[in-house]
Amino acid sequence: MSDLDRLKQILLAEEREKLRLAEQRVAELEQKNRELSALLPSLVRAAPQEPMTRALASPVAAALGSAVRDNRASIVDALFPVIGPIIRKAIAEALRGLMSDLNRVLEYGFSPRGIRWRIEAWRSGVPFAQIVLRHTLRYGIDHVFLIERDSGLVLHRQSSPGLPDLDADAIAGMLTAIGEFVRDSVGRDGDNSLEAARVGDHLLWVLDGPRASLACFITGVPPNSLRAVLSDRLEQIHAQLPADSRAEPVAGLETALNPAAIVAASAEMNDRDDASASKKTVRWPLVFLLALVLGALAWHFVRVERWNARVDAVRTALVAHPGFLLGEIDSRPWKALAIHGLLDADAEPIQPLLAGVDLGGVEPELELDGYLSTADAVLLRRARRLLAPPDGVDLSVDRGMLAVVGVADQDWIESRRPQAAWIAGLHGVDWRVTARVEDAADAQDAARAAARSELAKLAATLATDRVEFVGDLDAGPEATAYAGRAAAEIARARELAGQAGVSLRLRIIGHTDASGTEEINRRLRAQRAEWLRDRLREAGVAAPLLQESRMAEEAGQGASTFRGASVELVVGEPRP
Repeated sequence: MSDLDRLKQILLAEEREKLRLAEQRVAELEQKNRELSALLPSLVRAAPQEPMTRALASPVAAALGSAVRDNRASIVDALFPVIGPIIRKAIAEALRGLMSDLNRVLEYGFSPRGIRWRIEAWRSGVPFAQIVLRHTLRYGIDHVFLIERDSGLVLHRQSSPGLPDLDADAIAGMLTAIGEFVRDSVGRDGDNSLEAARVGDHLLWVLDGPRASLACFITGVPPNSLRAVLSDRLEQIHAQLPADSRAEPVAGLETALNPAAIVAASAEMNDRDDASASKKTVRWPLVFLLALVLGALAWHFVRVERWNARVDAVRTALVAHPGFLLGEIDSRPWKALAIHGLLDADAEPIQPLLAGVDLGGVEPELELDGYLSTADAVLLRRARRLLAPPDGVDLSVDRGMLAVVGVADQDWIESRRPQAAWIAGLHGVDWRVTARVEDAADAQDAARAAARSELAKLAATLATDRVEFVGDLDAGPEATAYAGRAAAEIARARELAGQAGVSLRLRIIGHTDASGTEEINRRLRAQRAEWLRDRLREAGVAAPLLQESRMAEEAGQGASTFRGASVELVVGEPRP
């Protein structure tokens, strides 16, 4: 070892020892800190409860407040399974009590007691439900104290079963002090004392006697009879109090101040009062109620009878209405009326009939279906609608027989007479309408002119129509259709010629082109004309017309530009 090292050891030995001890202590503390997390639960359990609670109250409260502010949603989610059942249970209990009270309200609704309560509500201006709740809500007496008035000492006390004990002396001292304060502050001109006070959920009643006071802690809404029972008990106790109430106890206090006995006595007094009141008032409310019910029933029956009478009037009118078949009537008195039935389209409407009956503002509902009526009045309306008779023509119907009598134009007669037989529901038609004489000749001339005009158009149409041949006498595929079409036009032309008063002849023509010799073409024209005449005969053309018809060669028909046949109408002069 050198001199320098020996010098360092001499000078720094003490400091080095202190530094080594400090490092050792720091290492031990770090080791303890690492082991503290495992030892902390056992240390907390081993610590004294009261000092530990005071020490942790403030930091835990601060931490909980900070957690609620920062993580409100998480805390709500965590507490929801606990808060939900508590809230539901509280609501269920409240609803159960409310339903019980309401059931009692309904039970008392129409009883003699309920009628008396209704009269009380009417006289006091308080709602009936509030009066019923005031009389029927459950109440109870939790604590009863008998306190000497001068000294404030508790002479006797009783509580309902299951309730925690109270500091009787403290309560007695408080009540005495409050009573003295009330008498000193507001009782200067009279004997004013504390009679009632609200203490949390309890109602405090204080009844003062000459030597002792009775204090009761009550829950709910007590009836007035409870105060009468308490006053009676206090008077009985004063009658038994000795000169020095502290010298010997009063006998019977256990029974007199028992909360259950007091409540039972109050209920018995209520029952007696209700019974006596019901005996006094049972007759006239029942008579009044009975009269009210009978009056309401009588009024209801009168209204129903009035309604039924008016419905019967509607039914009678509908049954007698021509063209209407009544099915059924559904009615609710003074509320609704539904009419089901069948109505002919030509019958008179039934709305004016219904409007004439007073139904008290009820609008009838119509549910109608159509049908064909054979009533004479409906048949007459139908005939007038379809025939539209002019002036001078009268229509009448008797047991389904239509009579048409009068004078009219020939055109109306010709158009309406066939239509009269088509009117539905008629058994027959008696047509006695004559044409006006001065118009008959003009009508006939007009009809002939119209027939001649149509005949001329038909002749022009038939002249342009024809049938063509493929070979010499081999007609094309349209030959049969042409023959039928020509036969129908010839029949119509014959009818028109009769109306126009003219003669009618047919001209059957055969056609050839210029490809053959004149002798061959003449022979083919004649053969083709005969072919067409045979086809027309088969199609139903009258034989006289075909016998009087002229052939092409007889008319000197020359060559044409096509090979075929056609027919023409030859209209003669009008016959005189």
